[in-house]
Amino acid sequence: MRKLILVLVGVALCTVGYSHVFTNPTSDSVSNEVSAPFYEREMQYKGHKKTSYYVMMDDSIRLAVNVYLPKGLKKGEKIPAILFQTRYWRGVGLKWPFSGLVDIVPHTANFPVLEFPKYGYGLVTVDVRGSGASEGNKTLTLCDIREVLDSKNMIDWIVEQDWCDGNVGATGVSYIGNTAMYALYNQHPNLKAIVPTYSLWDIYDDVSAPGGIYFHQFISQYGDFCESLDQNIIPESRNARGKKLSYGVERVKGYNKKDMVEIMNQHTCNHYHRTEGGTAAFMDDQFTLNGDFRVKDVMSPHQFADKIRGSGAAIYSWSGWWDAAFSHAAIRQFINLDDGRNRLRLGPWNHGGGANVSPTMAKASEFDDVKEVVRFFDFHLKGMDNGLDKSPRVYYYTMGENVWKTSDVWPVAAERKPLYLTSNGADWNASTDTESITSYTVDTTHTVGLNSRWSFDTNRTGITYANASSEDSITAVFTLAELSEDMEITGHPQVNIYLKSATEDGSIFAYLEDVDENGNVWKVTDGQFRFVHRKLHGTAPHYKDVVPYHSYLKVDALPMDTSKAEFMSFEMLPTSHLFKTGHKIQIRLAGVDLENFKNLYPNGGSWEIYHDAVHPTHVELPVIDRRLIMGAN
Repeated sequence: MRKLILVLVGVALCTVGYSHVFTNPTSDSVSNEVSAPFYEREMQYKGHKKTSYYVMMDDSIRLAVNVYLPKGLKKGEKIPAILFQTRYWRGVGLKWPFSGLVDIVPHTANFPVLEFPKYGYGLVTVDVRGSGASEGNKTLTLCDIREVLDSKNMIDWIVEQDWCDGNVGATGVSYIGNTAMYALYNQHPNLKAIVPTYSLWDIYDDVSAPGGIYFHQFISQYGDFCESLDQNIIPESRNARGKKLSYGVERVKGYNKKDMVEIMNQHTCNHYHRTEGGTAAFMDDQFTLNGDFRVKDVMSPHQFADKIRGSGAAIYSWSGWWDAAFSHAAIRQFINLDDGRNRLRLGPWNHGGGANVSPTMAKASEFDDVKEVVRFFDFHLKGMDNGLDKSPRVYYYTMGENVWKTSDVWPVAAERKPLYLTSNGADWNASTDTESITSYTVDTTHTVGLNSRWSFDTNRTGITYANASSEDSITAVFTLAELSEDMEITGHPQVNIYLKSATEDGSIFAYLEDVDENGNVWKVTDGQFRFVHRKLHGTAPHYKDVVPYHSYLKVDALPMDTSKAEFMSFEMLPTSHLFKTGHKIQIRLAGVDLENFKNLYPNGGSWEIYHDAVHPTHVELPVIDRRLIMGAN
């Protein structure tokens, strides 16, 4: 009977708990189709025992905390702690009789954190101030300095507990992954290792305006989502069945509904990204929160990279190829913070890793993420000699081929091979024409839809791009002849284009596609860019990168000269994909992604794309020498 009830709860709560995973510890969840990093480690405990508390911060604000210890942990035995700080509820409050049967930690996607106690860790989940059952309010949707300081207070409290051995790690998905990164700002000596997954590095380029184009879909929906949670309401985007089983965020033991009303009243002062971010035209724009507030003033991890490096903590950055712009964010984390111990994992995942969205293979993810995180924490928190230090530090998945590969550096060695756009499609050889132009009228209805890389809803099954050939009539398409041999692209493609625009500003969306032998078109990766940001700088002044640097500052804005072709260079998001023999490489260009990004053509627009001897428009592809591949099966 208990098992039947648990199944029913699981079905109903596939939404209250946002995305969560019930796991079978006796099964091997690694896909048979790939050789993923795998850790042979048995669970030490069968479950967990939960307690809840209010913990007071140094400004007298109390945060709601759940502690999950291994069930059967002996009195006096000490274990490491894993900190999970969230603004999406530290736990879902279930109505009787379900409340005594199951615990739900929401927004964990393919990352069931309640497995950690089974491996001998104490899990501490925290509602950050101004959210969940915690007191206070949030001055920003994302972390502000007060929230960052709270993590120091929390770690101080954790190491004082009689079960903690003094070693602390932190992890989480998305916002929660970033709280792990922000915690390093304090350089707390007990915080030894973190695993920030599917999380940002530069708030402007990763979230507010990737490529300089306002990300209206996420910013508006995310604000609505957070506001619902902060008022103890299950968001409309979640399954209504869950509302019948849950009363909202889990209360701290001993507190009632009336107590929660008083706390929720404090949350009414919260600010949300949809008002903070404005239209994010420039990184130094000022917004409505106060006269001095700018996107660049929000705490992005890159702004305190020196403090992170000085923390002494080991970092395992983690993302998916179809995880919005966060695959590039994870790479930036790795190359800017690496001290020889840090690691990077890039898989075939959407945001949160709930789905394997490798083209032609979309399905639920079958990778055992928790064991890989446990391997990292076992080495750095428990001091276990498990071979982590002898294994490659970069794991990446090649889509199309569907195998894992390894490296110790990023980017991996590749030939930067230009694919030239021509009047006849695409060619490896540059055009010798005196003048060659493709005219394109911007279709302002074009979109890749909501089931794309730009969906942050971890409750979705994954990326479901329709066959892109349906877009042919409203986009500009350049197709290469069939490949005579396999070609692997791994790294950061770069678009170098000469374009004459009928408007002084505008946007371009570029898609790298794989056309199979049956004519099916699969998106491989994409990039986008706003014209006025095209001024190039030699290097980024604030962090290292492997792509062209644009400041996104108002002082560097360059309106297009509508009388001539102007040069623009911008990156596509990183990928690893095998184009097979007989397939075709294809480049698709559009001016708008209506459902996701701001339309910069309110009165219409048109281009002339130049691709001749004087204007060698091309996409630079990072081509791998297949003879030198490491780790492929």
